Amino acid sequence: MKKTIKTFMLLAAGITAFTACGSLTGEDGGDQGGNGQGTDELVLEISPKIIQANGTDAAKLTVLYNGTPVTEDVRLYDGDNSPVDLPDMSFSTEKSGEYTFWAAYGTLHTDPVTVTAIDFEVPELPADDDPENTAFAKKVLVTQFTGTGCGWCPGMITILRNVMADEEYSSRMLLAAAHCYNPDDPAYISARLDQAMGVRGFPTVVADMYLSFSNYNNEAALRNVIDTAYEREFARAGISASSSLDGNTLVVRASVKAAETSEFRVGAWLLEDGINARQANNGYAGDFNTHDNCIRIADSKVSNINFTGHSLGTVKAGETAEYAFVMTLEDDWVAENCHLILFVTAPDGNTWSVTNAVPCGLNETVGYLYE
Repeated sequence: MKKTIKTFMLLAAGITAFTACGSLTGEDGGDQGGNGQGTDELVLEISPKIIQANGTDAAKLTVLYNGTPVTEDVRLYDGDNSPVDLPDMSFSTEKSGEYTFWAAYGTLHTDPVTVTAIDFEVPELPADDDPENTAFAKKVLVTQFTGTGCGWCPGMITILRNVMADEEYSSRMLLAAAHCYNPDDPAYISARLDQAMGVRGFPTVVADMYLSFSNYNNEAALRNVIDTAYEREFARAGISASSSLDGNTLVVRASVKAAETSEFRVGAWLLEDGINARQANNGYAGDFNTHDNCIRIADSKVSNINFTGHSLGTVKAGETAEYAFVMTLEDDWVAENCHLILFVTAPDGNTWSVTNAVPCGLNETVGYLYE
């Protein structure tokens, strides 16, 4: 009865739960690495996904046929579909960059995989201070859909500022601003996060890629959205991370630790604060011309309308899975004003939603956050 009443209250406040973040498969369609599509029977794995371009650090490739490693009669190809010969299925290089491979076995072939070679040391993950613990502190990912040309957006900005000023709420949420409204916005992001999250108008806020809210004059309803997202389930996973910036190249290494056995995906968004641009304003009091938490890079793309993260496969309770991100900052972005949000998603009915998120600075590490 309590759940029914709360659902009614959400609908009355203009809050909706939706399933616009993609299917469980998250497949994008189209050919991948050759003349046909990869299958579930043949998989190419590569570890680690980031190596140093020193000629000795190496990534190991493994081809699995129905879960069993195979080597005989396996053919390897690069991203240009040219055959490659990798002794011992191992790749190293002295030249930095991204290198893509796919494998064929009989009439089957895999999806492509990519290894990135960098000129500096791969960041080390922090040690887990409590290896047996899986009770993770939880944070809600709140995505604000906005733009400098949106005259009603200052209304949503106002109530978001009020909520973020309340430590009870700011300690339980992370805010990311997706400037998708007008392309001449200096914080505009071309990635269609709005379509991926079912946004039909501006301003809109989406909590955990699950709850959509657009009543920009109702602060109490916004608090209810955050409460609902926070209370709907426990954190099914935790995240630790380490980032390293060298010039304009940012490497982020993340580890996801499962609280329960499930499939998981992981994403990393690069945000920038202090972007100055005149904000359209339909009469709200305040200064709205400085824009913070603006998403510059959304490294979580599954397809053009799905940004729920990169697959980690199934992770058993208490175990971990790693993923490495490589981002390139543009010259006019201010690195000192940039920071990261990393999040993990899990299946939620016929879609995926965020189950936890953590902040991380550049050239910083963050350990698992336990309750």
